[in-house]
Amino acid sequence: MSQWMDTRELILEAVVRIIGTHGAAAVTNRRIAAEADVSPGTLTYHFATQRDLVRSALASFVADEALRFQEVTCQLAARNPDLAAEQTTLDDIVSSTGDSAAWFEFIIQVAHHPELHEATAGFFDTYDELAEQVLRAEGVADVENVAPIAVGLLIGSQLRRLATGGSVDDVSAVMSRLTQLLHGTAGI
Repeated sequence: MSQWMDTRELILEAVVRIIGTHGAAAVTNRRIAAEADVSPGTLTYHFATQRDLVRSALASFVADEALRFQEVTCQLAARNPDLAAEQTTLDDIVSSTGDSAAWFEFIIQVAHHPELHEATAGFFDTYDELAEQVLRAEGVADVENVAPIAVGLLIGSQLRRLATGGSVDDVSAVMSRLTQLLHGTAGI
């Protein structure tokens, strides 16, 4: 990788960290430059506008998350895991997307960048594929139709947890309840 690409990646990673930690409103050229340990002029050398910079950082985030979920899905498919392994995977996903508001901050910011909607739709398709793999292992029927519902419930539960100060265990309990409902074992 060239030094130009290294610097560009450092800048993008700095934007991701800032948005993840402090929110999109905290993204300023001075803060980015300080976080990336580059001069403010270096930012404008690599990105014509701050909008281009933020768009590039969001695109990088979406691509990285999609790749991460694709890898998990492939690993699950390759080892044909049992229900306990699937639950561990689900707990890992809940933890990795719910430790902070960063994940949600990025998803909300993508809404302001219509040019990223297609890439983000691809990310959610990957998330649905992972949910399908988990649901298949749990013996759920009609996984193609149930997966988007499970993903929506997971995201909504994570957002609710963040807004109310709940715990990751609360989200795992909601997802376990969904599985029970799908199997008809939960009393309603």
